[in-house]
Order: sequence, then structure tokens, then C-alpha cells
Amino acid sequence: MGNHVGHVQESVVEGVVVSVSSKATWGGAVTGIVGYLAQVNWIGWASVLIAFIGLGFNVYFNHRRDKREAAESAARTARETAESAARIAALHDRCEL
Repeated sequence: MGNHVGHVQESVVEGVVVSVSSKATWGGAVTGIVGYLAQVNWIGWASVLIAFIGLGFNVYFNHRRDKREAAESAARTARETAESAARIAALHDRCEL
């Protein structure tokens, strides 16, 4: 039970970080465009940096989520295969073939 709660908390934190970093990426991109159009160089460079940091967070946390979901899928497939084999064996025993 404790492990499940930790897993849920980790997923919630990752969801929040991905959401915030996505917004930071878009905010940085928009600020960069505005800074470029306004001919203010430091705003443009700062927004590019913010956009890349947000993109980095997105890539990192999405990669972690993909790995976790792949492990969950593999575990579910293994469990379903074992359950199917057990059902087949039980049916085979009942049929007395």
C-alpha cells in the first residue's frame, strides 16, 4: 500500500512538472518572439534559455513516464499470460483429456 501511495505521489509531481515546463517552454518562445520584434536582445536570449530549460524538463519527465509505463505494461502482460495459462490448465484438467 505504501509503495502505491509513493507511486501516485511521484506521478502527480511529474504531471505538475511536465505541465509547468510545457507552459514555461511556450512562455519562453512567445517572450523570445516579442523580444526579437522589440529589438531587445537580452529578453530574446533569456527566453530562448527558458524555452530550452522547459524543453529539457519535458523530455526528461516524459522519458521517465514512458519507461514506467513500459514496465507496467510488461508486468501486466506477464500476469495476464500466467493467468491465461492457469485457466487453460484448469479447463484441461476438468475435461480430463
